[in-house]
Amino acid sequence: MIFKKNNINYNTRKAHRYLGLFIGIQFLFWTLGGLYFSWNNMDDVHGTTLTNHNHSSFKNIDFSSIQQGIDSLKKTINIEATHSVKLIHILDKPVAQYRYFIDGDVQLQLIDATTGNLRGALSADECLAMATHKLKEPIPIKNTLFLEKNSTGKHHEYRGRALPAYAFELDHISNTTIYVSTEQGQVTSVRNTNWRIFDFMWMLHTMDYDTRDHITNWVLRIFSVLGLITIFSGFYLFFLTSPTIKKLRGKKKKK
Repeated sequence: MIFKKNNINYNTRKAHRYLGLFIGIQFLFWTLGGLYFSWNNMDDVHGTTLTNHNHSSFKNIDFSSIQQGIDSLKKTINIEATHSVKLIHILDKPVAQYRYFIDGDVQLQLIDATTGNLRGALSADECLAMATHKLKEPIPIKNTLFLEKNSTGKHHEYRGRALPAYAFELDHISNTTIYVSTEQGQVTSVRNTNWRIFDFMWMLHTMDYDTRDHITNWVLRIFSVLGLITIFSGFYLFFLTSPTIKKLRGKKKKK
């Protein structure tokens, strides 16, 4: 790209042309992504069109039972501090997710909220029951996959979620997969074709080709600045070439 000395009109056109060519494809991705996000049904993206999303309610919870479970756990391990206690339902039974710190890391223990007994991780049959219970209407399971710890990469649709977990693929046109965490004892993700397209478009939109979720990456920052330069160079070209502005500038010079 060669610029001419003392020819601001030519140089601005040249820069605007090459900048437009360089970032034009990304502008197209941003526009397509924006159209897809704004015209899409987010309930379908999140899988709520097939699954129940009722808020859990609990009656007659004896919190002393939960404390009993915590006390029994403290007898076997050295707990540094409590992180949180959350009540959930496992197959219509109230269970507490007790999170605590050991060596600075957060650990989790399920406690039966009725008896105070410590509960182990969910079995495959229990996870299957959790997945089918989540559905609004019965849908056959066509495939089951067990995901071990550290078995999902940065681009996996279940990235960043609790492992180990079971993945249940539904025999449905939406290609929906329901993920159930064995240690958390609950459905942690629902993924379908619409979500996967959304996720791909979001990657192109944020320009985070590594983890897809990091919006403050340098590639996006650089292209955003180049986009502004392209836009302002276009405004400046309009100022330089507009006949109306040229007439106004000519009148000022005559005065």
